[in-house]
Parts: sequence; structure tokens; C-alpha cells
Amino acid sequence: MSYQSNYPAFHLGAGGYQPYPNSGPPPPPSLDNYHANSAYNMNNAVSMLDMALQGKLQPYQMPWSVPGYQMPMVQQLHQQSAHFHVQPQGQFQPQPMEMPTTTLLKSVDAHSLQDQMQYQLQMHQTITDMYKSGQDPSEKKPEEIIEKVEEEPKVATAEAVQQSNVSEDISLKVKAEMKRVFVAELMRRQVVSGTFEITEGTVKPFRRYEAGDPVAAWYSKNRGEDKTGQPWDAECDCEYLRDAMKGLGTNDDAIIHVVSTRCNLQRQELKAIFKTIYGRDLIKDIKGELSGDYKELVMALFIAPAEYDAWCIKEAIYGLGTDEQALVEILLTRTNEQIKEIRQAYPDVIHKKKTAKASKFEKDIANDTSGDFKKLLISASMGRRYEISHDKLSQAVQEVVNPDDGSGTGMYEVNYRLLSDQDKAKNEAKQLYKAGEKRWGTDEETFNRIFSSRDYYQLRATWDEYVKLTQRDILNSVDRETSGDFRAGLRAIVMNIRSRPMFFAEKLRDSMKGLGTDERTLIRIIVSRSEIDMVQIKECFLQLTKKTLWRWIKEDTSFNFKKLLQALVGKN
Repeated sequence: MSYQSNYPAFHLGAGGYQPYPNSGPPPPPSLDNYHANSAYNMNNAVSMLDMALQGKLQPYQMPWSVPGYQMPMVQQLHQQSAHFHVQPQGQFQPQPMEMPTTTLLKSVDAHSLQDQMQYQLQMHQTITDMYKSGQDPSEKKPEEIIEKVEEEPKVATAEAVQQSNVSEDISLKVKAEMKRVFVAELMRRQVVSGTFEITEGTVKPFRRYEAGDPVAAWYSKNRGEDKTGQPWDAECDCEYLRDAMKGLGTNDDAIIHVVSTRCNLQRQELKAIFKTIYGRDLIKDIKGELSGDYKELVMALFIAPAEYDAWCIKEAIYGLGTDEQALVEILLTRTNEQIKEIRQAYPDVIHKKKTAKASKFEKDIANDTSGDFKKLLISASMGRRYEISHDKLSQAVQEVVNPDDGSGTGMYEVNYRLLSDQDKAKNEAKQLYKAGEKRWGTDEETFNRIFSSRDYYQLRATWDEYVKLTQRDILNSVDRETSGDFRAGLRAIVMNIRSRPMFFAEKLRDSMKGLGTDERTLIRIIVSRSEIDMVQIKECFLQLTKKTLWRWIKEDTSFNFKKLLQALVGKN
């Protein structure tokens, strides 16, 4: 399917952007513009690349993130009726009724809780072993503890934790250390996803070459050096890529393998090393070899996340018409820190060939949208939504108690009621009721004020109270009381705060549903979520459609574009 490129090439004339069909984005920035401690970096808040260069860590041995618990989602009270469609024979047949979203969300919650408890058991065992061996975990940074759990996973059970043969003094120290590491990781999780819930990407840092790895096999054959079991080496990848693009034809399988199995930070390193050893621009070489949607997907993967989001926003605004869906999808789902990074990147996206003196971020949004929808987007573009403080979270993290004897288990959970002000939730539920259901017309300003500023857990509490007050789910009232893009924006906020993976699963389904495919949305979501929460998105997608995302991509796309998309999302 041909369409106007979502990533136009920079027009070298008098200072504008000229959209060319399937032109791909401009050359991505250098490694200097990507920060390992970016709010988009799921792997660690600390620059692991810097640590590796200092000899403190093997390259790209990123720690496993510690997931947080999910709270019960707000009940959705609307019932879904069966839909009918005409069969070729002319007879009406009912379509299978989709499972209500609330049921899907509860299923995701249960899975997340199970994963979280298992990981905490492993962490408990690791910390206990450190104390037994004479080490003091409290002298280490939380991310160092998490890294050790990842490097040396322990097979642990609740029974083993309860029966661990340690002194009372060590037991107390382990509990204190568990809480410290748990709280620190949850705070980092809030920066990346806005919640304390488990998320995991399908694309992770590539650590070492395993047996059968194509790069290791090529290097052994052509360089006579066995890389099996060795840490990732950017120079090896660059030699492999150079060989794939030399001469007539292109080894697309080689490009797909490297691009889909290295994280964004590693791709930035590849650009720098490629130019160092060859004096050539990797991006220009790749662009010259590829075409169409496949090229656009590869180019998008080589752009740093914040700049990619800024580029997509710019593309949604500039030119004829406005892509409201893209604006909603990006601005209403990113965290405060991610919005701030987008704002910093935006001037350079607009003024690629000159130094930007001021950001046109808010002005561009305001000039291209209108009414209540414009106000909603401007509110989101500030990146100032309230967040849970470290002290407040620390008070809410409580030890899980054994129900039989009331003793502590050494495991921790978040008491979500302590994260929200229940009186305020009741009061603002009443305000929303008065602004919508109770009056003729709608007070959109009240909806904007509450939806755009409150932290995720306060809003969840407010929506819970709203159900009790009105006997309606908040989405039902949003649909009844608002319309157009403003309604779409409010719905996006609700679904994003309830379950961001479910929100993106629905968007992916819609991009491939029916005749034709919305390739630009498909590329944007898979690229931007592949390192953040694609594992959870796939789980939600399967429950929504009864097919895997991998299978939908297989049936709806083709050739190398299909291969790379499938490699990014994974089959399992």
C-alpha cells in the first residue's frame, strides 16, 4: 500500500520539509544525542554504557526491571451486545461476542501479580545469599542488586523463603533491603510508564553471541575468530552489516537480524562505530539499499525514541490536514519525563539545519487543533501531571503478612489506597457528575482539569467513586457527554491509565482491521513500544482478537516489512 511517507526527507532548499513518498526519515542523530538514562530507557535509569566504558560492567548487561503490582481496574458496567453481519449467502449470523474489557484487564492483572511475586522471591534469595557470604547489599545501589538478580537467577519458592535458615538479625536486614530496592525500582518504573506495574519489551539489549548466531558464524568464517559466548561487539555487527550491503543485492536477512535484536542504544552505537571504521554513514548506506515501508521501519528503529516521538508529532501537524490519532496516541500516553524529552528534541526536528532558538511545540499544536481538544493536548504537552513522591510510595509499600499467624513473609506489595486521597476522589467524582450527567450540556473544562492533572492512582480512585455515585462507568459518561476528538482524547486517557498495553493492543488491531492497513500507525506503535511494554501488549492483543499479534502481522503485511515486524514483536 503506497502512502505519503510519515518520515519525509529534509528539503535542502530554503528551510522547509518536503514530503516525498517513501523517502524515509532524515539521518538520525549521533550517539551524543541519545542518553542511556532517558525516560524511554526501560533497562536502567543509570547509564550502563558509561559503566561499561569505565570497566565496571560488561557492555549492555542490563538489569531486569522489578515489576510493581497492578491495582484492580475500575469496573466497566456497559454490556456488549452481539453484532451481526451479512454472510455471502445473504443469511444473518451473529459474530462472536468480545470479552468485556474489564475481564481482560483482570486477567492481565493476575498474570502480572504472579510474575511480580516470583521475581520478588528471586530477589529475596539473592539478598539473603549476599548477607550469608559476608557482603552488605545496603552499600550497593538498587540497580546493582537488580543486576545481580538477573545475572544469577535463583530458583526460589515461598516455602523456601519462610524456612530460610538465617539469624533474626540477617532476616531483618533482608526485609529492609528488599523494601529499599523495591521502592527504588517502582519509582523508576513511574518515570517510564507512569505506573508501578510490570512491563517488558520484546527487544532487549543484546548481551553475547550464542551458538548459531549469524554474526558469530560470519565472523568465524571470514575473520577466523570464534565469537560464541563473547559479549556483544559493535564492530563485529558493523562488519557483518557492511558485508550484507556490499556489491549487487542486499542480504536483508542480515539487516533484519541485527536491527531486530539490538536495542535502540546499541543501534546508536552501531552508527558511530560504522562511521569510525569505514568512514561511511550507516544510515545512508541502508537507505540506499532498501525501499518502501520496510525502509521506513528500519529508519525509524535507528532514531532515538524522544526524537522519533517528536518527529511523529511534527508529521502529524505539518502539511495538509492533521493526524489527530497520532497526537492522541503520543501526547496522552507518555510520562512527564518523556514529554520533557520530546519538548527538548522538537526544536531540532523542526530546525534540522540550524540551531533552534525556541521551541514551537505548544504553538504548533495550538495552531493545528481547536476547541476543547486543543486545550486537552496543550495540557498534556506541559508534562506536569502529578506523580507519586518517593516518601508517599515508601509509606504505601507494605510487607505481605501470613494470614495464618500474622507473621511477615519478607515479600512486599503496594497498598494502593494509601496512594490516593479517598475524600478527594469522592469530591472530584461529584464534580465530574455535575459537569456531565447532572446538567444540560457539558462542562468540558472540569473534565480537562481533572483528567489532565491528577496522577494515575488518584484518577483510578476517582473513577471508582464515579461508578458508585452514578452507576455508570466513566467511559460511558465520556461517550454520552462529549464528542469528536475531545471524546477520543478523554477515552485515550482513561484506557491509558487503566491499562496502557490494552490501549495499544486496540490501536494495533484497528490499524490492521478491515480493508487495507494503516502502516504508519503500525510502524509507530511497534517501534515505540518494542522496548517498553510489547510483551504485555501482545497478551492483551491475543485476548482481544483470539489471534497473536505475530499472526495478524503475517496475514496483513508482506515481504521484508512483514519479517522485520514479526521479528520485533516475537512469535511467542
